[in-house]
Amino acid sequence: MYNFIILAWRNIWRNKRRTIITTASVFFAMFLALVMRSFQVGSYDHMINNAVESYTGYIQIQDAEYWDDKTIDKTFEINEDLMTEIQQNSNVKQISPRLESFALASSGIKTKGVLVLGIDPEKEFSQVESKLVKWRFSDEAIARLEKENLPEIILKKIKELKNESYSYPGKIELDLELSNGDIQKYMPVIKTSAALSNSYFNNTEGVLIADRLAKFLGLSQNDTIVLIEQGFHGISAAGKYPINGVVKIPNPELDNMLIYMKLPQAQKFYSANDRLTSIAFNLKHHEYKDVKRTKHQIMNLLDTEKFAVKDWKELNTELVQQIESDNGSGIIMIAILYIVVAFGIFGTVLMMTAERRKEFGVMIAVGMKKWKLAIIVTLEMILLGFLAIISGIVASIPIILWYFYHPIRLTGDLAKTIENFGMEAVMPMAFQVDIFLNQIIVVMLLLLLAIAYPVFSITRIKAIRAIKD
Repeated sequence: MYNFIILAWRNIWRNKRRTIITTASVFFAMFLALVMRSFQVGSYDHMINNAVESYTGYIQIQDAEYWDDKTIDKTFEINEDLMTEIQQNSNVKQISPRLESFALASSGIKTKGVLVLGIDPEKEFSQVESKLVKWRFSDEAIARLEKENLPEIILKKIKELKNESYSYPGKIELDLELSNGDIQKYMPVIKTSAALSNSYFNNTEGVLIADRLAKFLGLSQNDTIVLIEQGFHGISAAGKYPINGVVKIPNPELDNMLIYMKLPQAQKFYSANDRLTSIAFNLKHHEYKDVKRTKHQIMNLLDTEKFAVKDWKELNTELVQQIESDNGSGIIMIAILYIVVAFGIFGTVLMMTAERRKEFGVMIAVGMKKWKLAIIVTLEMILLGFLAIISGIVASIPIILWYFYHPIRLTGDLAKTIENFGMEAVMPMAFQVDIFLNQIIVVMLLLLLAIAYPVFSITRIKAIRAIKD
C-alpha cells in the first residue's frame, strides 16, 4: 500500500495544472462552506443566548396545567429540600424562582395592561440590573448638549432620537453612527449630559418598570404606580408602589408591558404566599443533548402528574421555527455551492480519464492488474481531496477564530431591526468541531462519487484498443 501511495502522489504532480485546478475548486468550496456555516451557527447561538439567558432559561419547572392556562391559579409550592437536591445537579448553574401574572397599571388618567414578574434579585440570572436606563435624550439633555461643541450632524441625530433611552453606550454609538474618532472625542460629553439617575431595587416596596411603559404612563424614578388585578383564587389584588428604576427591555413587546417586583412582594400582591408560576434554570453546558439530559434528571425528582418540565425549545417555539427556517435556506445555499463544485470535480475526472486512457492501456498491457490501477487512481483522488480539505481548513480557521472573539457589529437599519427583536446587533462566528467534520464528510463523499467513473472505466478498458486510441 505504501508503494501505491507513493505512485499516486507522484502521478498527481505529473500534471500540475490539472491538480491545481481540481484542488482549488474543492478548496474554495470548503473555505466558503466553513465560513458561511460558522456565521450561521454563530448567529443561531447568539439568538438562543439572547432569548434563553435573558428571560426563559434553558429549563423551567411549571405546574402541569400552567402551559395551557397561564393564570395565577396554576401556581405551585416547592419545598426547600427538593430545591437543594436539584441544585446539586452538576449541570445546574443558577435557579431562579418566579411568579408571573398580569395586572392593570394606572397613573393619573392613563391605564394599561401589564405583565408583573416577581423575581429574587440575588438569584435571577436574566441580568435585570444591566438593563437599567443610564442615558436618555430628554429635552433637558438636548439643551445641555446644544451648549457643547458638537458637530451639527451629531446634534441633528440626537434631536431625532429625542426621548430615546439607553442601557449601554454601544447602542448610543450605533444610533448616532459615530466613527472611532468621534467615539473618543464626543462620547464622554454625550454620556455626561444625557446621564439619568436610576437605581435597582433599593427597598422592599419598590418596583422596576419597562421604559416604553414608563413613557406611556408618564412615569419615571420615584413616581408611584397603581396596580389592580384578581389574585390567587379570586382574591382582590391592589397596591400602590414607588418606582425604583426604569429598565430598557430590547424586546418591544415586553418593553411596553413589563414590571419587575421582588418575589415576596409579588406573592403578597397576588395573595399567593410561597407560590410560584415557574422555576427557571441556567445551565453550565448549553448543548441541547446536555439540556435534555438535565431535563430528564430533574423530571426524575418530581411528580410528573403535578409538575411539567420544559426545555428552551418548548418555551421558545417561535424562535426554534425561525432558526429551522433560516437553517434550511442556508443548507440549500451550501448544497448549491457543492453541486457546482461536484460538476467541476467530475469534469476534471473525465478529462483526466480521457487523457490517460493510453497510459492505462500500456500499464495493463505490461502486466499491471486492473484492480491495482483502480486503487492508485482512487488514492490520487483521495490525496487531492485531502490537500484541498486541509488547505481550506487552514485558511478558514484564522478568520473564524478572529470573528469568534471579535464579532462583527452591525450598523444602520439592519442593526436597529435586530435590536428591536431583542438581540444585540452583532454577528459572531461559531468555532465548533462538528462544523468542520460535516464539511469534510460532504467533500469526501463528492470525491468518492467522482472516483466511481475512472474506476469503472479501468475495469472495462481493453489494452490494445486503448493503446491504438
